[in-house]
Amino acid sequence: MQSESLRWPPKKKIFFPEEARRILKRPAGKLITGDPDDVARRVNSIIEFDEPKLVVAVGDYTSKKLREVGARVNLYIVDGRVERRAAELFKPENLKVVKVVNEAGTLNPDAVKTLHKLLRRKELKNTVLIVDGEEDLLTLAAILSAPDQTIIVYGQPGKGSVVVRVDDRVRDLALNILKLARYVD
Repeated sequence: MQSESLRWPPKKKIFFPEEARRILKRPAGKLITGDPDDVARRVNSIIEFDEPKLVVAVGDYTSKKLREVGARVNLYIVDGRVERRAAELFKPENLKVVKVVNEAGTLNPDAVKTLHKLLRRKELKNTVLIVDGEEDLLTLAAILSAPDQTIIVYGQPGKGSVVVRVDDRVRDLALNILKLARYVD
């Protein structure tokens, strides 16, 4: 039988202890720093150069900035908050809206399953996943669910944006973090 920590998408809610949260605060990919508008332009250049299968933007501020520079993003993941404060930065105009619930500090199995299905679609574009709760940890879920050659971009508070190129190495890192987590019905 497959252990719960290796099953994806999970059937139980995942909680992350302090040790896992410390690891999750470190950039999982290339950190791009500088002026926010310049960071968004540089991230867009990386996307245009790499020509990834999919691009996922996580976070309201990151999503807003990438949209402003016209970056090709297939899926935006937002929660209406920036650094835990309510903010209406990202407007989902002209996007297909999908809603999920994901409590802070957790991965909700229904939210992860919805994200997994979205990332496995043959055609994914102009879509926003609006999270009631917190979207941050869905970055980890996106890494595990996205196909190879996907770029995931998320904000690193006070620093810039992190660009993650999904491959086996990054997935192994995500799986090791999951091994530290607790699973609850």
